[in-house]
Amino acid sequence: MDKKWIIAAFIAIFALSSCLEKEVYQGPEEDEKEFNDFDFSTVQSATSLEVSYANSGVKANVYFEVYDEIPVEQDEYTYTKKTNVTPLFAAYTADNSVYKGTIDLPAYLQKVYIYTPAFFAQTLIEADVTNGSIQASDSAPAKEAETRTTPTLREYDSYMATSFRETPGKYQGNRWKTWLGEYNRRRNGEIDYQYQGDLAATWRDGLYTIHSQVINVNKDCPEELKCYSDISIDKDAEIALTFLGQNTCWNCSMGYYYYKATETPPASLEDADVIMLFPNTQDGYWINNPSAARRTAGVDRLTAVKLMYYPHIADGSREDATTVFPAGYKVGLVIANNAWSNRVSGFDDDKRYRAATSQGLSVDNSGNAFDAPRTAAYSYNGFVMVSFEDHINDNNFSDIVVALKSNPVGAIEVDPDVDPDNNRTTTEILKGIYAFEDLWPNKGDYDMNDVIVRYNYEKTFDKDNQIYAESFIFKTFQNYAGNTNGLAFQLVGSGNASSVTGFIRRPGETEFSETDFVYEEDDHVYILTEDVKENMGTEYKVTLKYDSPAGAASEARPFIFKNEADGKRWEVHIPKEHPTSKMDMSYFQIRDDASNPEQNIYYVRPGNYPFAFFLSGANETDISKLLDIKNEKTPIDQLYSGYSGWVTSNGKENQDWYKK
Repeated sequence: MDKKWIIAAFIAIFALSSCLEKEVYQGPEEDEKEFNDFDFSTVQSATSLEVSYANSGVKANVYFEVYDEIPVEQDEYTYTKKTNVTPLFAAYTADNSVYKGTIDLPAYLQKVYIYTPAFFAQTLIEADVTNGSIQASDSAPAKEAETRTTPTLREYDSYMATSFRETPGKYQGNRWKTWLGEYNRRRNGEIDYQYQGDLAATWRDGLYTIHSQVINVNKDCPEELKCYSDISIDKDAEIALTFLGQNTCWNCSMGYYYYKATETPPASLEDADVIMLFPNTQDGYWINNPSAARRTAGVDRLTAVKLMYYPHIADGSREDATTVFPAGYKVGLVIANNAWSNRVSGFDDDKRYRAATSQGLSVDNSGNAFDAPRTAAYSYNGFVMVSFEDHINDNNFSDIVVALKSNPVGAIEVDPDVDPDNNRTTTEILKGIYAFEDLWPNKGDYDMNDVIVRYNYEKTFDKDNQIYAESFIFKTFQNYAGNTNGLAFQLVGSGNASSVTGFIRRPGETEFSETDFVYEEDDHVYILTEDVKENMGTEYKVTLKYDSPAGAASEARPFIFKNEADGKRWEVHIPKEHPTSKMDMSYFQIRDDASNPEQNIYYVRPGNYPFAFFLSGANETDISKLLDIKNEKTPIDQLYSGYSGWVTSNGKENQDWYKK
C-alpha cells in the first residue's frame, strides 16, 4: 500500500479525534503567509542580574532567591516565609556578598523580590527590571561610619549589672560581673575590651555562609543541633568569642560562666557567677526596622572578646586571673532578654526570659524553666558555633549567633562536627507551564489544553554555585483530549552524571517512589509516559547526580509524542524547536504546518496561534482557565484578553497576559 495514502488516512482519522471527540475549530480568518515568524517566547533571555548585600557589615557567600511576588509576610517581630511560593532563580553571591550574572527570567517581570534566609542579611530586597537588567542592593546605613554603635545624650546600662534599686523586678537577682573591662554607657554599651588577636573570627572564615547552610532561618532548626551546649575544655587553652550578629528587636545582654566538668552544673542562674561579655547585643541590623535598631546599637558584628578565667571567682576575687582555662572545665553562655535599658522603640518590655547553654538554666517570661534546649551548637573548621533562640519562639535558633575558638585549636568542642564539603543547598525552582495542541499538523481549536505540564527544576549546589545534582520535575494536569499522547523530554547540556534515577508521585501520594524511565541515548531523551491520561495529576522526576560539579545548569525540553509501528513517531514541540531523530519528517509542511526543515525551522504555522507554547513563570492559578472544562473549544485569545496584542506586537506588549 502506498505510504502517502497511509499517512493521509491516518491524518484524516486523527483530525476526527479531537478533544472529547469535538469538531475541529478552524479559528477566525487569518492573513495567509508562509508562517508567523514570532516564536511565541515568554522568556527574557540573558537578563543581567546583580544582587548586593554589601551593606550587611560583613562579607560572605549569601544564599538568595528571586521571586515575581512578595514571598514573605511581615509581623511585629520578623518576616515569615510563605509556604505556597516557589522561586524563579536561586544562587549564592561571591564571598564579597555580591552576585553578578545573566539568567533567563519571564519576560513579564517588571519588579522582582530578592529573598534570603541568612540571619545576617536583609531578608527582602525589591528591585525593578529595567531594559533587561536588575540591580538589587540592601539598604545602606543611615550614615556611613566605621562603627554602628550609636552615641546617646544620657547614660544607659545593662540591668544585669545595675544595683537592685535601679533594676526592674524581672532583672533582679545575682549581678553579672563586669570584670572584663569597661563599656561606654553613652554609646549603648560599646565595650573597650575588644580582642583583635588570631582567635577572633573574620569574614574569611566562612562562618556566616556555613551557618546559613546549617540553620535556615526560614525553617525549624534541625533537631540534632538543638542541645545543651556547654563547651568542654579538653586541654589548657585560651578562648575567644566572636559576636557574629543578631536579627531581632531585643537589646539583650550576654554573659558566660564556667564550672568543673566533674561537678554538677549550676542549678540555676542564681548559682552561676556570670561574667558580662556584651551588655547590649543589638547590632542595628534588625530587618523589620533597621533605622530604629540602629539608634540603640551597641556592638559591631565580628567584635571579639578574650574570655578570662578567675580561679577565685566563687569568693568574689579577681586574684590570679588568667586567659588560660584549665582542662576539665566547661564554659556556659547566657543571654538576658532586653536587658539593656535603651531599647528599640516599641519593644521596651521587661523580660524574665533567659536562654542558657546549660540544662535547666533557660527560663520563659514567667520564670519557668524550659524542658527543651534554647540554644543550638555545632563545630566547624576549628570553631564552636552557638546560636540562641530569643523570647519569640520562631524556632530558627539564629536570633543571636557567636563563634568560639581556642588555642590550641581543638581544645574546645561540641557535637556535631559539620563537614564543609557536605554542606550543599538544594532548591526547587519554578520554570513554568507547557501547553500543547495535539491535532498537529492539522488545524486545531487552539484552546491549548490537550496536554498541560508544569515544569520545575531542582538543583543541589555549593556556595560557589557548582552543581552536584539536578532534578527535572514534570506535573501533568487534568485534560479532556480524546487522543492518546505520551510525554517525554530532551536533556540538553548535562554533564557526565554518575547516576540517573527516575521517580514518580501519583495523585494523593506525598512522597516520590523510584521507577524506571526509557532513555534514548542518541537524543538524550527520557520517556516519562506513553499516555498522560493514565495517571493525570502525576509528577515525573528524573535526578542526575555528579561526582564532580556539572558547572552550568542543564536544560529540559518537554514534548508530546505518539509511537508509530515503524519505530518513528509523531512529536509536537514548541515553535522553532528541533524534533528528535525519531521524528517522522513526513508530517512537516502538510495541512496547517508551515515548517521548513531545510532551514531548520519547525512547528510553525500561519496566523496567531502556535501548536504549543511555554509560559515562563506560570503557576497553576495562571492556567485555571485552560483547565476549566467550560472553556473547551474556546481559543486562547478569547480566554486571555491580552493574548492577541502580545502576538501582534511580537511579544513586546502584554507580556503578562497569562498572569491576569
